[in-house]
Amino acid sequence: MSREERWLIAVTAGRWQKHGIREAKKAGIKILAIDSDPNAEGFTEADQTLCMNFADHGLVIDALKKFNIVFSGAVSFCSEVGMMLAANIREAFDLPGPRRELCEKLLDKAVQRNIWKEKNVPGPSMYKLFHNASGTVEELKKFDLPFIIKPIDSSGSRGVAKIESVTDDLVAVVTNAFRFSTSGKIIAESYMDGTEFTVEVFVVTGKVYVLAVTEKKKVAGTRGTVAKELATPDRPKNSIQKIEQAVIDAFTALGYTDGPGHAEIILMKDDSVGVVEVAGRGGGFMVFDKLVPCASGINIARLTALQAVGLPVEEIKIKTAAVVLRFFPSSPGVLQAISGFDAANLIKGVEAAPFVELGERFDKAKADGDRLGYILSTAATPAEAQQLADEAESKIFFDIKDIQ
Repeated sequence: MSREERWLIAVTAGRWQKHGIREAKKAGIKILAIDSDPNAEGFTEADQTLCMNFADHGLVIDALKKFNIVFSGAVSFCSEVGMMLAANIREAFDLPGPRRELCEKLLDKAVQRNIWKEKNVPGPSMYKLFHNASGTVEELKKFDLPFIIKPIDSSGSRGVAKIESVTDDLVAVVTNAFRFSTSGKIIAESYMDGTEFTVEVFVVTGKVYVLAVTEKKKVAGTRGTVAKELATPDRPKNSIQKIEQAVIDAFTALGYTDGPGHAEIILMKDDSVGVVEVAGRGGGFMVFDKLVPCASGINIARLTALQAVGLPVEEIKIKTAAVVLRFFPSSPGVLQAISGFDAANLIKGVEAAPFVELGERFDKAKADGDRLGYILSTAATPAEAQQLADEAESKIFFDIKDIQ
């Protein structure tokens, strides 16, 4: 079968999936894109589209069969919500890539914890799974402070909370965590005190290639749960190697052998590490489509598409650069004006753009999606990348007024 005859099912087709769809098309692969939103941005790039609710995977698969297309693969480029549907589609059509059992490991944070404990992958000293709200608050009162509560199957910091004091409203936090869990389960785990890093990988026949390591900065007032910047760290080589090895061990322990991967990990104050979670997809919010190619020279979207339809991927030769991906977190009010992006984009090594439009109303940032725009800078060193981002940020202004 020639490359031009290969069809890839792209599960979800929103803003962050559009780049993957476009790169697959450039590689000569035809795309059938699935999304529940009739205005999904990726639909404009696809050869065929299917707009329907994801709740019943069987109905989606039945609808796909009516296209009378010989599919070669299915992928969720960087969407957590699309991963299990993609796995079920692979099983239904006998396509390459992770099946349901592996995807459950890549999605369920409690399952990950259990496997990593058996395989001696470092993580929190204590954790516990809760299946319903009944009795959960009383059990959590027994936890040593501080600790983290989160859904076992959400992304983008949705439903995540850090409990620091006995005066914290556990009822509200538990209710919110269950609200964001599609499976109705949450996990509480001891807090790993240190600095959070993200790690982006691509896995080929079991070999994990680390493409980017970034250090996170958090939005003030969110108790360290919402990120405002990802940047190449200026840290000792030994510390970075510990981070990379822990992530490699984490993916290997789960049996993930092919595909893109995103991980979050803590470098603690004693220079030990602890894995927070991993996912068998690319990072969202411009990590997959922008940050990884800038940091590594690797077109991870193209490789993901080729691999998903069973085609060989090019040799991976990483060309390391320093990057800063900085976001503008939302604040309460209505957006009146935006300025400075044109000037910021004139700076060599800088790309910047807003996510929002005039007249939109915002609340304070509570999750990673609560962002107004971004700056991406690329340079030879972390310090130079930071200088470029600072220069760009000084030119950009969002005028938000709290209109009652």
